[in-house]
Amino acid sequence: MKRLINGIFRRLAYGISIPIILSELFDPLTGREYRIGFLTKVTLALRMARNYRRITTGSRVIEHLVMATHIMRIPKAVEGCVVECGSYKGGSATNLSLVCELCDRTLEVFDSFAGLPEPSAADKQHLLVGLQQVHTYEKGSWSGGLEEVKENIRQYGAIARCNFHKGYFDETVPTFKEPVVFAFLDVDLTDSLQTCLRYLWPLLQDGCSLFTHEAQHMEIASLFFSGEWWCGNLRCLPPGLVGAGTGLGLLPAAGGFRSDSAYTIKNPRAEEFVINPQTGLGLEEN
Repeated sequence: MKRLINGIFRRLAYGISIPIILSELFDPLTGREYRIGFLTKVTLALRMARNYRRITTGSRVIEHLVMATHIMRIPKAVEGCVVECGSYKGGSATNLSLVCELCDRTLEVFDSFAGLPEPSAADKQHLLVGLQQVHTYEKGSWSGGLEEVKENIRQYGAIARCNFHKGYFDETVPTFKEPVVFAFLDVDLTDSLQTCLRYLWPLLQDGCSLFTHEAQHMEIASLFFSGEWWCGNLRCLPPGLVGAGTGLGLLPAAGGFRSDSAYTIKNPRAEEFVINPQTGLGLEEN
């Protein structure tokens, strides 16, 4: 009975919070440069929800919609592609391909299409403090074949917008040289994250977002605050991570709202922030 009651309250909380969470998506400014209007956004959201039900995915449709908002807000004049590292069965790639079609961008999909590589000793277990869980990993986990992913995108997404890079990240990502305007890293392992950051961060355009889907993993989130790693590998200060530890507040859970998603922005533009006259703190301007 307690589980049933908790489930009902969570559904109610989710239903009430959706308009708030998606308010930026339906803001007229979002997608204006790409001539993406309200009805197009509604159609996109419905297609994404349908895809979420039809394709096995490790991420949630609400997370896909938040990422779509970030992509639609990239100025049209900023050149670059969208990158996804870690596609599993292609659920998130399918939805991101629809956004790329609306924004006239290319989606570059990186995956071994054979599951995870052999985890290092440090990556075999990850600590999720907020959930009081330990996640374990082994070689071959989260596997989705290339043809399976392509077929899902072909049926439900925009396959013409996609390029596929088959192989482990340390084999494929270092050779990629195109400018990037958005990156989604759902890579599970710290070693994989380090590889992706080392080679994709220099390609990410200023003011653009990079999402991780392991926000609650201390081993992953802490990397975005490691001055030693960022200065040693990329010669810059760590960018931090919005949602580190608990994820963005997208889904109701015990103790509040959580998700697996978090993001950082490369060299955020100061002119896009306003000063709070009472506190002097910078607040992002909507």
